[in-house]
Amino acid sequence: MRAAQIDPSPGAPAKSRLKRLFERQLLRVSPAERLPSVAGAGEKDELEPSSVCLDGMVRSFLEDGGGERPAAARCCNCFHSGEASDDDDGFATAEAAATSDAAETIKGLVPCASLRERNLLADVSTLVERHRAAGTRKRDLLRLVTASLRAAGHDAAVCLSRWDKSSSHPKGEHSYLDVLLPVGSERERILVDVEFRSEFEVARPTKAYRTVLQRLPSVFVGREDRLRLLVAAAADAARASLKKRDLHLPPWRKPEYMRAKWLSHYEREAPPPSSDSSAAELAVDREGAGGGLDD
Repeated sequence: MRAAQIDPSPGAPAKSRLKRLFERQLLRVSPAERLPSVAGAGEKDELEPSSVCLDGMVRSFLEDGGGERPAAARCCNCFHSGEASDDDDGFATAEAAATSDAAETIKGLVPCASLRERNLLADVSTLVERHRAAGTRKRDLLRLVTASLRAAGHDAAVCLSRWDKSSSHPKGEHSYLDVLLPVGSERERILVDVEFRSEFEVARPTKAYRTVLQRLPSVFVGREDRLRLLVAAAADAARASLKKRDLHLPPWRKPEYMRAKWLSHYEREAPPPSSDSSAAELAVDREGAGGGLDD
């Protein structure tokens, strides 16, 4: 006997509840959200929901009994893959604006605040170029520049700063110079760093941050307040550059660590007994002739 065919007439058995709910949901889904098999053989959606979305749709209707749910509840991240690019564009704009502000801030802070600072910067820059041309290492460079400044009549000394470990950065130390300039009965402390710009170099810098680096002075001469503002602007620009490159911000590039190099507790080395003016002048002459100084 031939198998009886299913009669589509009203007298046919009712469909299962699950099947009715499933078909009802498909009717509510917009054409852009349907699977290719439902939208039609000749149509192909640009964004296809994953099997996880379909499984979640069926499971949710089993749980709530087929009740209506807000359209937003049926949405999933697979239909919004283009939103990340908008966020990236927004961050790129913010990063460019922040770096531009830092560059302008640095541009205004680079010039020396007084004529005495400018003259001191000129002297230090000349000495640094001379000693570097002779192949002097940084630690020796600090001592030689200090001896030369003392020979010129300045109260200069090598300073060694140290800071302890904190919750945000490790401990460390940094060497630089200071010069005490007379101001009436007082003395004004001027900081001198012969490799200031190199302290802010980072991996894979962005084009905007390279511009910031070029605006930083290679040799810094100035008071603590101006240096504090320079460090804050440069450190923020470095952080934005690293974030743009999806690189981790190392603890030694955080603003508080950078400030500690020049603004933490320091020890000022006393000049050796033999480093009077005549001895310092002799040391400069020997270095200029290609000789060296004993430590």
